[in-house]
Parts: sequence; C-alpha cells; structure tokens
Amino acid sequence: MAASNATKSAGTVAGVNPNTIIYRPITWKDVDAVVELFDRTWPQDGALAGTRFSLLISRYFVLHYLQPTTFANAAFAADGTLAGITLIRVAGERPQFDELGVAGDLAVTERMIRTNPEASKRLDMLKNAFALELDLEREGKANETTLGELELFVVNPDVRGCGVGGGLWDRMQRYLAAWDVDAFYLHTDSDCDVSFYDHKGLERIAQRLAGTPVVDGKEPLFGDMFIYRGRVKA
Repeated sequence: MAASNATKSAGTVAGVNPNTIIYRPITWKDVDAVVELFDRTWPQDGALAGTRFSLLISRYFVLHYLQPTTFANAAFAADGTLAGITLIRVAGERPQFDELGVAGDLAVTERMIRTNPEASKRLDMLKNAFALELDLEREGKANETTLGELELFVVNPDVRGCGVGGGLWDRMQRYLAAWDVDAFYLHTDSDCDVSFYDHKGLERIAQRLAGTPVVDGKEPLFGDMFIYRGRVKA
C-alpha cells in the first residue's frame, strides 16, 4: 500500500457536508492525527491488535512516507476531524519537513518497536516490503518515466462517499501540474481499494502477487503489491 496509497471502503457519516471540508497543508502538529487515522484504517492484527505497538508501526509507516514528501495536503471536517490526506513527492524538490528530524523520529520509533518480539518481526516484514517496492519501481521503470509519486493516500472511513477522496485527488493533480509534472506513480496492494485507480484510468506497470518467492524466503507484510502510473490532468 505504498505502504498504502488508497482509500478503504466503509460507511459514511450522516451530516458531513462536503462544502464544509477544509483543505490545507499539514504541519508537524498534525502528524499524530495522521498516525491515528492510518492505524484506524490499517491496524495490526493478531497479538498486536489494539496495542500501542500497532500505533508505533503505523507511525513508522507514516514517517517513512513523510520523509521524502514535498507536499502534504489534508482535508479536515468542520469539527476539526482529519478526513483524509495525500503525501506527494516531486523529484528534485525540497521535502516539506526536515529530513533529519523525521529520520530521528523514525529511529526512536524503531527502538520502541524493537522492545516487543512480535512487533519487531512485523517491522522486519515491513522493511522487506519496502525493499520489494523498490524492486517493483525498477521493474516498472517508475522513476524513469515520471517525476511525481503519490506516497500515501488515506481517506477517513467515516467520510467515505462525501467527496473527500475526489477533492484530495484533484488538488494533488493541480499541485503536480504546477510543478510541470506530467506523470506520476503510486504503490498500492490488495488491502486497498485498487478499483479506485482503475476507475481513474491509471495503468498498472508492475506487480508482485502474494506467494511469489522472495529472497531468503522472507514474506512481506502485504499481499498482492502493485505500481500504478497515471497522467496528470490539470
């Protein structure tokens, strides 16, 4: 899921008016809310379900994708609830957040995760999945044919169907167009609603299906993994 660039199906909440949604860049103060939304959307299961280690792994996910991000845009409901987020990277542009600061937070988060054997095992699987993502990028020539990447795309399940995903998507397109980016790519997996990208007309340029042999017999954290490539429509 780039570790998951996708929305997840869920019901809508009555009373959410798309006209009251506020879109703005996130700040470092918003990161905890992004982590909580990520953990709610893709929580850890088994022994880690509902534990602080699930939240720590979600934090590792978010920080991993936040580090190279050049524009982090969010949607907020009228009551201040985080409704969705896109993390976008444009090749050659300066990251929105201090890379050294994010790297330091990543290191602290990893040390905390390593105190739990099961969480440590999940983290190893996660890192293996990140390595496989890089392999897929090379296979699909993603960085050779695009200048942009959608690092992370999450929509709050409570506002599914209220236009938040479409609003974030359109703003992403305008941001990329402003930087003269004509094509972008994203990672996703079978835990996400990949039909959203099919509907948007994106092309699947690489994939790794669950069960495919990997180096040292290590399985990644995800199931089927995909890379999609899309044209920017200003």
